[in-house]
Amino acid sequence: MKKTFPVIFTLITLSIIGILFIQITWLQGLVILTTNQQRDKLNQSAVKVSNEVGKKLHSGLSFSFPKRGQGLSEEFRKPNFNETSIADMYNEKELSNIIRQELDKNGFNEYDVEFAVINKKAEIVRKSRKLDDVLSDDLNHLQTRVQVIPQELDEPVGPFETIILIIPNIKSHVLYSLRWVILGSILFIFTVLAAFFITVRSLFAQRKLNEIKRDFINNMTHELKTPIATISIAVDALKSPKVQNELKSVNYYGNIIREANMRMNKHVEVILQAAQLEKKEYELKKAPVDVHDLLFGVLDTFKLQLDEKPSTVQTNFDADSSMIEADEEYLIHVFSNLIDNAIKYSAERIYIAINTVSLPGEIQIAIEDKGIGMDAVTTSHIFEKFYRAHTGNIHNVKGFGLGMSYVKWVIDIHKGKIKVQSELGKGTKMTITLPIA
Repeated sequence: MKKTFPVIFTLITLSIIGILFIQITWLQGLVILTTNQQRDKLNQSAVKVSNEVGKKLHSGLSFSFPKRGQGLSEEFRKPNFNETSIADMYNEKELSNIIRQELDKNGFNEYDVEFAVINKKAEIVRKSRKLDDVLSDDLNHLQTRVQVIPQELDEPVGPFETIILIIPNIKSHVLYSLRWVILGSILFIFTVLAAFFITVRSLFAQRKLNEIKRDFINNMTHELKTPIATISIAVDALKSPKVQNELKSVNYYGNIIREANMRMNKHVEVILQAAQLEKKEYELKKAPVDVHDLLFGVLDTFKLQLDEKPSTVQTNFDADSSMIEADEEYLIHVFSNLIDNAIKYSAERIYIAINTVSLPGEIQIAIEDKGIGMDAVTTSHIFEKFYRAHTGNIHNVKGFGLGMSYVKWVIDIHKGKIKVQSELGKGTKMTITLPIA
């Protein structure tokens, strides 16, 4: 996994970058294509406006044929024109109406338009009100120019008058017309990025899970190997005739075997609890349970461990009502886990305080120690399955990292709450809240 992970991550990253590049390039091409289509439509509209204006200019032309000698000559010369200009024939409003009609026919209904008429001397003789604001900007506006040629001229030779049409903010119009395509593309891009994020997170989670499983197997091997070795040594010692002849020695080694067997059974029980939690196969056998009696009973089971070190256990059971509806076996495991941790992670002297108080409709149980405590990172992950700070040894204490996840699971199925408060070097406080009967 360590070798393949960077390769997989690199390949996925390159694939995502490639997809994003293609998608963005396609969108840019689509915007350019749509803009060019709008430019073609604007050119077509401008030509139609030119033709329409050119018809009226033709009707305003006056001309005469010069004579040569007497009578009519068979050779005609080109007529002399006294031309009518666009400014003579149209005012601003009339010209605007013609332009608007032609633009509407080509799908520019919702587009603003600015226009200008330039005479043969390159002077602006007619223009829209906002022309000056957009005339010099070719990047954001679409502009076309078309010459107005009076119709039915024998030789349409310029110069002629020019009409300029400008569509302001064409990019905004194009982007708006493509809004659903763009939104769909953005959604696709975010989907790809989300898939990338989920994939990478899954890879990291898988990598972490493999490390956790490796640590779990190592811890489990150590935890089970130690009592097995102890039992094996004790059995070999019991085979000795010298030991068999001394009742005190037999009892001594018998107690060693019993304690090692209990320790091994406890580890197996923890693993079975984890399997039960994983499969979610459980059946609550709820019955009235006195929390105070339960806590006293669990404390009694730790009497030998508490006697091994200088110990102080304080119990302040101040809850008015200590009866709850719960599965007694599950709660015994919960309190056993918490008290066992308080003992294992204690300093040279064991200190445990167990307090209960009544809350509206609930009972609160607090189990506090003055042990080695936990930092903020460990506290935030304490209820995660297989999690152990520093992946193994904490103050020379072994474990599977399953106890607290099991505790959280039991409290949850009893509709309760649990929270942890801890400070490194000062101790830990576990607070459980359960509904009363």
